[in-house]
Amino acid sequence: MSELSRRAFLVASAATMYGPVQAQQRTLDITELAKKAATEGEVTYYASTNPVLSQRLVDLFAKSYPGIKVNIVRLASGPLARRFASEAEAGNVVADILQMGDLLAIEEGIAKNWFAPIDDLPSHQSWPAAYKDKHSALVSLFPHTITYNTNLVKGADVPKGWQDVLQEKWRGKILMADPRNSPTLMEWCAMMHDTYGADYLKRLGALKPRIVASTLPGTQLAAAGEAAFVLPNLRMVSYSLIEKGAPLDDITPAPNSGLESILAISAKAKHPNAARLFSNFIMTRAGQEVLSKETAASPLGNIPGALVLPKDFHRAKIKDAIARGPQLMQLLGLE
Repeated sequence: MSELSRRAFLVASAATMYGPVQAQQRTLDITELAKKAATEGEVTYYASTNPVLSQRLVDLFAKSYPGIKVNIVRLASGPLARRFASEAEAGNVVADILQMGDLLAIEEGIAKNWFAPIDDLPSHQSWPAAYKDKHSALVSLFPHTITYNTNLVKGADVPKGWQDVLQEKWRGKILMADPRNSPTLMEWCAMMHDTYGADYLKRLGALKPRIVASTLPGTQLAAAGEAAFVLPNLRMVSYSLIEKGAPLDDITPAPNSGLESILAISAKAKHPNAARLFSNFIMTRAGQEVLSKETAASPLGNIPGALVLPKDFHRAKIKDAIARGPQLMQLLGLE
């Protein structure tokens, strides 16, 4: 059984996330919570988000709560989920807060009682109902992008949509993270199939895209001029390189789905009050402005500097995409 199939099986019986929210509990007093958090003095934050933005978020939090140190552990969503699951299974949880783009891992954690309820947090109670449940909140949306090297792709060659890259001149010049390792990328393949038919994946596969472990090394290779495109990608991945002057840019085509970054608190957090205080801060408008800047859309909407979702954006259907994985990969030439 593949890793994606195993994880789909594990969560098959979990409750659907982000359905109707039960009646709210009492609302925590943030002033009292801050006092309790200060006695703990620190919080460990597992995050798969852009490390530059995570650090800016922590720096802003420190201005309001200078007595609480935030320890950031940054990994990609897959390794981060496996690390947390290993800790939870062993009964030795290091993470106080988990924020990552692996919906199935969050569902699994909820089913196994690894996460504490957070519906008494003031920011959670005012959070849009479509983006929360009792134990978690979707705090960032990262639409899929096409990243291109601006030295190699110019003028009329700059794509406007997904189909524009399907040209013979781009044979061997496209980088693609392996969708067999990523539910989000598998969902993108399903979206392409549903939008353009089987022909899209066949034509893309015929161009012999270079398959890389993840979008980060792929984007670094594109910045070095070893490819014209990375697709699908995320602005979160390209942003740091672009800030440093790399010859890269992105477009955000429609239709679109993307990565969903979800926040939860460990049921066995060593610093539960600090975890709740920092989680509440992440869901404030100030926290969202820092976390979303130039890289993500916020569920709150109207956040300065945040991305605007394409009109034809839909929530990812991860389980459906995983079930269709073998057919999709056959079309793409990855079996």
